[in-house]
Amino acid sequence: MEEPQLVEGLRTRRDDAVRVYLERYRSLFLHCICQFEADPTRREDLFQELAWHALERLSRDRFDPQRGSFGTWLYRVAWCRCVDLKRRQNAKRRVPLTTGVDDLAERPDASPEPCETIGEGEIGERVRAALRELDDEARALLELRHAEGLTLQEVAQRLGFSLEQTKYRLKRATALLRRSLLTRLPREEVME
Repeated sequence: MEEPQLVEGLRTRRDDAVRVYLERYRSLFLHCICQFEADPTRREDLFQELAWHALERLSRDRFDPQRGSFGTWLYRVAWCRCVDLKRRQNAKRRVPLTTGVDDLAERPDASPEPCETIGEGEIGERVRAALRELDDEARALLELRHAEGLTLQEVAQRLGFSLEQTKYRLKRATALLRRSLLTRLPREEVME
């Protein structure tokens, strides 16, 4: 089947044209897929996704024979679709840097700090031990922000981070401290 006949047959979804299309361009699709996907079972799913996507684009008159061959157009469509799918897949795994950190107040809470109210008791020792376990950066962030009472901007300037990075790192340091404290509590207290 010649290319113009194949394209017209695909636009009208003739069975013989679709069969030739899938056989003729399977290796082209698989070439694109293999660049992005290592799992053989996922490759077959991607093959079907790409073949269907290209047919949808073709039915919307996206192919122009004056600009190049159908195979070249098809390769470009398949490649771009693989890139889009991979980006979407990676975006699901990526942790946004600013989610949850924009709600930090400009100045620390003016109420007494935990270390001021707990004194030398058992809780105070747990907090100090948890702080000692943190890396230097996390400990410095928490001390500058809460012990010295610096603003986020002042902490950022002192440590040489951007404001957004300071917010993110402070949130992470707080989570690390919380996790360390929870591991120190007896199981009964955690359950309450």
